[in-house]
Amino acid sequence: MKKIGLLLIAMLFTTNLMAKNANLFNYDRGKVEKALITANVLDKYVSTHAVTAAELDVNNNPILANFKDESSMPAASSNQALGIPGFIWGLVLGWVGILIVYLVTEDQEETKQALYGCIVNAVLWVGCYFLLLAGTATAAAAG
Repeated sequence: MKKIGLLLIAMLFTTNLMAKNANLFNYDRGKVEKALITANVLDKYVSTHAVTAAELDVNNNPILANFKDESSMPAASSNQALGIPGFIWGLVLGWVGILIVYLVTEDQEETKQALYGCIVNAVLWVGCYFLLLAGTATAAAAG
């Protein structure tokens, strides 16, 4: 049982190490530059024609047709802190994650999701504790 507890702890630490190697911040520089050039074209069009955002018709304007294609990048949900769901904040950071979600988003649903993540985190830690306790008790009884 002690081996299972040690294996569980090792899995938790290796999972944490693997999560740090994620390529979240890689981007294609060419696509970003192309999107910025298209945004500059849109800015020049708006300033020269004196139109508002409501008056812009991206679908029927040949100058702005390119802008519609480039704006297809997925945007982070406005009710998530830094684009990360509240459940993940609560799961990884516990009560600190709940506090961050509450202060940043001020959204009741996201805060509730962070609370659920925190509860799952607590249940996992208590489960690991009892597994280690059972392994220690078994090892002590065996000899």
